[in-house]
Amino acid sequence: MTRQHKLLTLNLFLLTFVLGTSEFVMVGLLTEVASDLKIAISAAGSLVSAFALSFAIGTPIFTAILSRFSKYPLILALIGVFIVGNMITAISGSYGLLLVSRVITAVVTGVLIALAMAVTSETMPLEKRGPVISIIFTGFTVASVLGVPLGTFIGQWGGWHLSYWFTTLLGIVSLIASFATIPRGMKGARSSLKKQLRLFAYPRIVLAFFIPALSIAATYSVYTYLAPLLQDVLFVPVRYISLVFLLYGIVSIFSTLIGGSWSPGAGWEKFAMYSWLRPSFSRHFMYLPARLPGDSSVSHLWLSLFTL
Repeated sequence: MTRQHKLLTLNLFLLTFVLGTSEFVMVGLLTEVASDLKIAISAAGSLVSAFALSFAIGTPIFTAILSRFSKYPLILALIGVFIVGNMITAISGSYGLLLVSRVITAVVTGVLIALAMAVTSETMPLEKRGPVISIIFTGFTVASVLGVPLGTFIGQWGGWHLSYWFTTLLGIVSLIASFATIPRGMKGARSSLKKQLRLFAYPRIVLAFFIPALSIAATYSVYTYLAPLLQDVLFVPVRYISLVFLLYGIVSIFSTLIGGSWSPGAGWEKFAMYSWLRPSFSRHFMYLPARLPGDSSVSHLWLSLFTL
């Protein structure tokens, strides 16, 4: 690859890191948000649910609407909206405003990911597209390893608002990098939601869609409330919460490597069994610490299983 290709790859990696940090850092701050806004933990958790729903529903719709525009100015404009969305989150003093800001940020996040993939397909050599796409998506993993623990630490130290000023700053850095590295002249291409929905007419695509969808849903239904669970069920001191998220991110990398090493040699059956049984087993096991108060060994064992 040329130097320009490498810089573009680095920038798109940075973009997904920034998007992932903004998306997931709320998970580590639910207790602080609930306390500050005087709402229940479940209401604070619904902010994560609203983000996920807006991401899932809004991404295909707005990607189809905006696909006709040139990619360079569109990406810069959307990163600008992302920055504004994080600024609104940072200054939010009410649940309603916070909810609106997360919905806006979610839709923009989804469209930016789609555009990052489109830019990769148009600019990278054919033989490098697969590796580059994997590098770009690694930004989300690194966000869970570094961005979320750091954002959680900042929020516990200076208030949850400060965490989103941090993601705002990251967005500005990404905007500057995109201004310098995204190629000009990439034309838009008309698309439609109807064309995207046609893919669900193929059973294999439907199956490939629901396997990760259900597995990820199982994981993040617990991950969303991990901070309150750590504090109120496992009695982990607040100062160690960000460290646990760091551990989760690191172990997630090894878990991904395990899946990647199994899938080529052992076939998809072994990989699917790991993907399904691991979350199922760890989710059922999580109830033991609550039923056996004071049993720290069981608590620590559950935490280890969950991070896998």
